[in-house]
Amino acid sequence: MRNHLSYRWPTGPSPNSAPPPKRRRNRRLGRTPRILLITLLCLAGLAALVVGAFFGSNALAEFFGSRLTGDPAASSSQSVGSPTQEPWSADVLPQGDPDPGVEISFSQPAQQALSPQEIYQHVLPSVVCVQASHGSSYSVGSGVILTADGYLVTNYHVIEESTGLSVMLLSNQHVYHDVALIGYDEELDLAVLKLDAEGLTPAQLADSDQLQVGDPVYAIGNPMGYLYGTMTDGIVSSLAREVNVDDHDMTLIQTTAALNSGNSGGALVDIYGQVVGITSAKITGVSHDVVTEGIGLAIPITDSLPFLNHIIQTGKTCRPDLGVLCNIYTYEGKQRIVISEIYAGSPARGFLQPDDEIIAVNGEPVETFYQLTRVLYATGVGGSVTLTVQRGEDEVTMSITLYDSLTAATSQP
Repeated sequence: MRNHLSYRWPTGPSPNSAPPPKRRRNRRLGRTPRILLITLLCLAGLAALVVGAFFGSNALAEFFGSRLTGDPAASSSQSVGSPTQEPWSADVLPQGDPDPGVEISFSQPAQQALSPQEIYQHVLPSVVCVQASHGSSYSVGSGVILTADGYLVTNYHVIEESTGLSVMLLSNQHVYHDVALIGYDEELDLAVLKLDAEGLTPAQLADSDQLQVGDPVYAIGNPMGYLYGTMTDGIVSSLAREVNVDDHDMTLIQTTAALNSGNSGGALVDIYGQVVGITSAKITGVSHDVVTEGIGLAIPITDSLPFLNHIIQTGKTCRPDLGVLCNIYTYEGKQRIVISEIYAGSPARGFLQPDDEIIAVNGEPVETFYQLTRVLYATGVGGSVTLTVQRGEDEVTMSITLYDSLTAATSQP
């Protein structure tokens, strides 16, 4: 079951392909020779079945046995002399230049709720269709405009494996073919693109921390890849749903707003017409005769903002980090975060010790690991956080400057 909402057009033989050759009809035989021939064929077929069953059962046993034990020779094959496909790299896409002078921020909190019709008219000019070409096929997703001069955000999995990009404004169907990739974060499923444009309508962004379970929300995007500008409604089902999507642990907003293939990278909007999330995934399928429905997932805009700004300004992503490895213990619904290792060369060296339990950050009690990482990400590389740890019977408070664990040459002690 694939959770991601990337949409790819079906591929198959060309409609102009040559028809299969017609079956050749044999000339009819006389009755007596035909009966004799049928008898001989039956005897030969019976012998073939006996021999085939013996050797076939052994072959099947070996095949499935090797599949269960993970023998790669049994689960994959390659024709002799066939070319080996090179791993995809984002460098094959047109690359744009980052701009250190651009910074995305929250809009002023709205005072008056809008009607669904007003929300649609307000948000539609800020949502786009993103088409990613893959040679003879292509995939389609959505995107949200961040600046008037053409920076926009979509999901990384929308542009993954692509060799070219184009973007269409949903409000007037104007298409931009000059689309550049600024940067991306595969783990967070974010990608920033840049259009060669001016005078676009940037989306208004709202602090997703202000959401509450039960709040109405709307999703605007391109379900199925061609139902341009579709809006669906629902509520916030959970503010911090921990899920694993394509081997990445993510904490997302869960919503009942209907999401389908093509919605990826679109806008999750509150009742004020402000974007609170980037629609990214859904949980769907059938398990034990139970159909899963109504579980859409979106990346909180508050979690995304520090990384979007870093990508726009530098062209790369980052991971503000203490440089430690933690063990997480859950007891009666509460988490305890205990330091187990401290990486060589990390800013935590000389401050934290193994078995320290982090109990507060910047004066606020730490109740979950997600809460701690959010503070680190919001602080950013080069910023400082104040940690309070339980060390034996003592509480120790210290200030630590964060580094970028993606670029630092760290090693375990």
